[in-house]
Order: sequence, then structure tokens, then C-alpha cells
Amino acid sequence: MKRIITIFFSAIISANIYSQPPALPPTNLGLANIYDGVAGKPGFVYQGYAQLYQTNRIYNANGDNTGSLLKVNSLLSLHQLIYLTPVKVLGGNLGFTVLVPIVRITATNTAGPAPSVNPDAVGDIVQGTAIQWSDRKLFGKVFWHRLEADVNIPTGSYNSNYAINASSHLWAIGVYHAFTLFLNKNVTLSARNQFNYNFRIIDKPDKPGACYNGNYSIDVSLLKDFKLEVAAYYLTQITEDSYDGDHNYYQNRYQLSTTKERVLGFGPGLAYFLPGGILIEGKVFFEAAAKNTSQGTRPTLRIAIPFPGKEK
Repeated sequence: MKRIITIFFSAIISANIYSQPPALPPTNLGLANIYDGVAGKPGFVYQGYAQLYQTNRIYNANGDNTGSLLKVNSLLSLHQLIYLTPVKVLGGNLGFTVLVPIVRITATNTAGPAPSVNPDAVGDIVQGTAIQWSDRKLFGKVFWHRLEADVNIPTGSYNSNYAINASSHLWAIGVYHAFTLFLNKNVTLSARNQFNYNFRIIDKPDKPGACYNGNYSIDVSLLKDFKLEVAAYYLTQITEDSYDGDHNYYQNRYQLSTTKERVLGFGPGLAYFLPGGILIEGKVFFEAAAKNTSQGTRPTLRIAIPFPGKEK
């Protein structure tokens, strides 16, 4: 099987558009699933992602459909450069990554005014540092895994005159563990578990709560280099949003039971490994179980192109 590096933190656009609390910043929802814990030899990898998000419904804090006709859709183009070094740390290879998102957002509302959208499309840069452990064993099975810390740097397009921006305009830290377990020569299991801490929005007292997001997949070989997968993602907010340090502010001011967001996405996917370790992965996710956020569909395409160097 061809092997590639998949060390990354990713970005999507999500807007909490029907209530007053700040929306959670972008995080990785289904951008990479299959072989997420696998890496190749030290060297560079380019990964490109395209993800379309289409809103179907908007749900309140109780998980009820609000009936809103507001649609906020986005098209993400994410560009990532990865470098896996030959340097050993804790028995694994040290790695670095940088991601630059470009996102086009539209907002429409057939029942009234829609929120204004910043036409500038550059999102926040993300820098990650990782340790990759390759070709290990777990329960006698081949096991690859990675631990990574990421920093969201508020460098993207932001203008307070717009309700929706490509940048979250805040600093955030994410830590995740990703793995791939080879159950046999035809079936693999992959997962990523990530925790995110958000700081205050710059020059504002608003602070989104901490959250967890995970990506999961199981795949089976249809042909030697052609795989069918069932993939999923899950996002749940752990702590309430706060205003000037008050975690009950939004509940008291806007009579909300909670400000915590939640959404589940799942769907089928296909992946093909080309010569040289190039991977193409395509999926479509259908969302459910949403609270305090929108629910929709999320077609996703990923391509990974390794440029391996020589091990020292």
C-alpha cells in the first residue's frame, strides 16, 4: 500500500447565525479520514482540500428546527504544506505543517434580510508541530499514530462591519491524536480526536467555549489501491461561551438554555492510491443531531502529493 503523510489541522466555516453568542472558530470536520494516522518517509507533502457546505436547516439549543429560511453556504479551498523531519523525538519523527484556507461564503434569506458577508476570502493561517510514530504494533496489528499541537493565527480577512468573516479574529490552540490501525490486509480503522481552546475575540469581550471534534472511518479494499470507506465526524462544545469572563451572560441576556454547539456528520467515501503515494479521497457527509448551529451536507475532496526526501 502506498503511504502518505497526513499531519494537519484543518479549517471549515461555521456560523452561529441565529443567536447572539460567538460562533465556534473553524475546525476539522471530515477533511481527512482514511489513513489519517499514516505517514511516509521524511520529506515534504502537499495536501489540497475542497469542501462545499450547504445549509439545510438551523437548530436551536434544544435541537429543534427553528424554521429559519436563512442559508449560509461556503466553498473552502485549503492548502497545506507538511514537512516530516528525520529528527527523532520520543521515538517518533518530528513534523511541521502550515495551512492556508481560502473560503467563499454566501448568505441568503428568502424570508428577510441576510447577514452581511465579508467578500475577502483568506482564512486564518494554522501552524502545527507533531510527532509521528510509524509502523508500530497494537494488539499484534500494524499501528501508525501521531500527536500534534496547532495554533490558529488570526491573520485572515476580518472586518467588524460584516456579520460573517473568513477569519475568526482570535487565537486558538488545538491538540489532537490521530491513528490508523490495520485490522488485516484489506481493512483499516482510522480516527482523530481533537480538543480546542479558544481565546477572546480580539478587541472584544466575547469568548467561544472549548470544544471537541473527531473524525472517524473504516475502509475496505475493493481493489488493490481502491478503497470504499464509511466516514464520520462529530463536534461538541464542552464549555459555555462567555462574555467578559461571565459564562452565564448569554443565557441570562437572551434566555438561552445553553450556548453549546453540536453536530454529527456521516457518509460514504472512496479513496484511490496512485503511483508515488498520491492519494485522492472523496466523501459526502450528511449532518444530523445539530444544536445551536446549522445542519447540512458537506461534499469533500482531498488530494495528497508526497515529495519524500532521503532519511539520514
